Amino acid sequence: MRWLNDRSRIKIFEKSRRIGGTYTQAYEDVFDCIATKNLKVYFSSTDMTAASEYIDYCSDWAIKLNAIAKVIEQTQGDEPSIEFLDESKGIKSLAIEFGNGSKITTLSSNPKAFRSKGGKIVWDEAAWHDNAEKMWAAAKPAVMWGHAMRILSTHNGKNSVFNKLIEKSDETGYSVHRVPITLAVEEGLADKILGRQLTKAEREEWLATEHKGCLTESAWRQEYLCEPQDESCAMLPYTLIQACERENLLAGPKSLAGELYLGQDVARRNHCSTIYVLEKTGSIYTTRYLRVMRNIPWSKQEEILYELLENPNIRRACLDKTGLGDQFCERAQERFGRTRVEGVTFTGSVKEDLAISLEKAFQDTSVLIPKDDEQRESLHSVRKIVTTAGNTRYDAAETKAGHGDHFWALALALHAGGKQKGMPWAVSSNPWEGPGSAKAILKGF
Repeated sequence: MRWLNDRSRIKIFEKSRRIGGTYTQAYEDVFDCIATKNLKVYFSSTDMTAASEYIDYCSDWAIKLNAIAKVIEQTQGDEPSIEFLDESKGIKSLAIEFGNGSKITTLSSNPKAFRSKGGKIVWDEAAWHDNAEKMWAAAKPAVMWGHAMRILSTHNGKNSVFNKLIEKSDETGYSVHRVPITLAVEEGLADKILGRQLTKAEREEWLATEHKGCLTESAWRQEYLCEPQDESCAMLPYTLIQACERENLLAGPKSLAGELYLGQDVARRNHCSTIYVLEKTGSIYTTRYLRVMRNIPWSKQEEILYELLENPNIRRACLDKTGLGDQFCERAQERFGRTRVEGVTFTGSVKEDLAISLEKAFQDTSVLIPKDDEQRESLHSVRKIVTTAGNTRYDAAETKAGHGDHFWALALALHAGGKQKGMPWAVSSNPWEGPGSAKAILKGF
């Protein structure tokens, strides 16, 4: 009802998938046609299938509202007629006409369809039109003489014309309505779909099921939560991540062998505390251990970390010492030595260095990771963001799943293996031979 009660001349409906936005818009358009003689409404969506569905909605509403219209004598009471039209230059349309001279016409997504037209404009799925800029250029003048315009869509990236219109709404004064799936369910969408009154727990379960059905977290956030996603800003696109995924990589903590390096993104409650252990073979880093801890006490986290660090094959560990991680890292250093355990503070420049190094490792396929949906989403979530001041940030949206925790833990593990600081450290059965031995150390002088 918020959308229908808002009589702003230009409205934007930022919506989730399949919440009834077009159906609601059809009601408004039919009501306006009944209430206003000779009103012309032009509707355009991405294809004629969507246009046909919209005209079906309008037909249903017209039949229902005409019964009321007869009583208030706003129309002649004639039932609407439906006709197919073929316009020149391949522009197809479908129309519904009312007895008072008002008419709703659906048009193709061809920008030329709006040329020479004047009336109420309804631009459906605006973010998904191939020629969105030309569509806007053609459609906007059509309402110049005071007609209304309605712009409805799910999102399609941050650079779409639709998203730019939303971002500029404070300047233009356009009215924006945002309805993510969570709000729609809160207001009864799932109840209507299932045909009964649901409890709060049942609604949350319904949402969780829909969420699980999305292949990627970014699809869920864009298609259902009204959060535009920009794949071009992701440090690690899905294709890059999937190219480095392998089966049967992981081993138990007591089975780890080879030349090993550890990275941990430390957290306690709000994020996930994540540990990677990588085995280096030549120039390839293979994930042998991955542990994700949610709301785990510090003492338990230390127990898990120390069990790993007691393995002499783990040559170096890099731990996030930002904020709460400072004391956690200090205790590990006191026990295992600062040359073996390095604390890393996440400043802007450090995060940039870690992110670029991790990106390069994925581009070179020099890091191998297990197949895991949660890991994939976490790695993909970190974005390269350029602020209005021209500064670059590397960050991820905070969700229940974390805050890019896998990304930073894996980057720290690579950092542990790729950039040695201080005295080289290793264990050798022969104190004179082998890496880290007296002979190797003296050779560097």
